Amino acid sequence: MGGKVKREASISGWQLFFFLLQTQVGVGILTLPYEVHQVAGRDGWLSVLLAGFFIQIGIFVIWLLACRFPEKTLADFLPLLVGRVLSIIIIAFYTLFFFVVASQVLAIFLSITADWAFPRTPSVVFAVIITALTIYLIQEDVRVIARFYVLMSFLLLGVLLVFLLMWNYLNVYYLLPIGSSGFKAILSGSQKALFALNGIEILLWLFPFTQAENKKKWMAAAGASLVVTIIYTLLALCAFAYFSIVKLTHVPEPVLYMIKSIELGIVERLDLIFLSLWAVFSITSFMSYLYIAAMGAAKVVNAKHHKKPVYVLGVLIVPLAIYTSNAETIKILGRITGTAAIAFLFVIPLFLLLVAIIRRKREVTG
Repeated sequence: MGGKVKREASISGWQLFFFLLQTQVGVGILTLPYEVHQVAGRDGWLSVLLAGFFIQIGIFVIWLLACRFPEKTLADFLPLLVGRVLSIIIIAFYTLFFFVVASQVLAIFLSITADWAFPRTPSVVFAVIITALTIYLIQEDVRVIARFYVLMSFLLLGVLLVFLLMWNYLNVYYLLPIGSSGFKAILSGSQKALFALNGIEILLWLFPFTQAENKKKWMAAAGASLVVTIIYTLLALCAFAYFSIVKLTHVPEPVLYMIKSIELGIVERLDLIFLSLWAVFSITSFMSYLYIAAMGAAKVVNAKHHKKPVYVLGVLIVPLAIYTSNAETIKILGRITGTAAIAFLFVIPLFLLLVAIIRRKREVTG
């Protein structure tokens, strides 16, 4: 992680797009409509759109900051802005944040698979298998991970198929009147949606590894976030138009319940097929967070490579995810990480950008 990134460990602009796409598309596919409905009611889909708008602002701020140091990661240019001691503290907090989010993604995965598919299988079995597979892949360079993400992104077609299958089951009158919850409730719901749309912060690490013009890097990040926002908004609209406002209060995974009601004749449990697709997206999101956490940890302990921190974090995350894989703990961690995401996505990058502008700090390239 020196000053200049080697070309053989780089990715293209399209690979950056799919990397960020797979990071953002995750556990929120199943739970986001329920989460925003608790706060914003039938206008929860507007909260998702508003959260997507805020994410775009965060992307632009991060992009402006990264453009000033195009060949350095956040960990490399931080000492130039705030000094070595404070930079280590900031990287340590980012590392802790990514690690906690990764553990929460794994915990939600364990909770939902236990409820819907494997109630008698101990959680430790899936936790160990998923973490072992993740460690095997993320110990490699970013190009290997990005290629895997590009391949897995074709499974998103299965998610889009849901919209077609649900068309005849929807009642648009459940969405009316639009905006009846009030702007304050919609704004509060957008904070709930931030966790599902979270993950764009890793652009601060991937920016120098991407071999593309700075403008194309912004287009890749903004485009990935836009696609995810559209997918989540459509899923929320389907859920709100399928369930009444009263019923949705009691359905924590509305997408699965919707799919379970679809009858295709030869397929009895379509919800389990969709659950398999969701598992892939959850695992790739888990991989991204653990990978960036390992890179941050390597910088904090001054390690030459992120491989050893990957093993250490992998061992620590299994018991943490198992311990927190109950509904109450997941809600508590969700509130904490949702609030922390605001700081790591908006506050810190904006502060660093202002420092860089005031102090006129910019990377000198050849």
